[in-house]
Amino acid sequence: MVSVFLWILPFTDSAYAFRTDLREDNFTVSTAAGVTSANVTLFDEVYDDDTSTISIVSNDADDAPLYTSYNATTRQMLFSGLAVSTDRTVTVTYDVDALSGNSVFHTLMDQAPWLYILIIIALPIAGLVAIWKGRA
Repeated sequence: MVSVFLWILPFTDSAYAFRTDLREDNFTVSTAAGVTSANVTLFDEVYDDDTSTISIVSNDADDAPLYTSYNATTRQMLFSGLAVSTDRTVTVTYDVDALSGNSVFHTLMDQAPWLYILIIIALPIAGLVAIWKGRA
């Protein structure tokens, strides 16, 4: 019963949320005539190069910014969908490493999902062994 309850808990999501923080960077971006994309350098690295966490918002109502590419080495991000010949403020939000200074927590959190799965599998087996030994 405990194993079923543990299986239902969203442990991996909790581990991800514990080891990441949401970062928000603001950039002033200008586009020239015929230019609908821009390249910015993020202030921090995207956690685990997970570009699905990147969100882009512009204060220009004519913009519909879309993520195009990210270079993990230089932290440069390219996005498109901007209106031509306009100045705007673009806000980019993304996940960053919240445990950047502590390697012990990194190791623990890297192994936590495996330990969690091991517990889920080991508890029913230990219960069956206890029942079997109790009957003998």
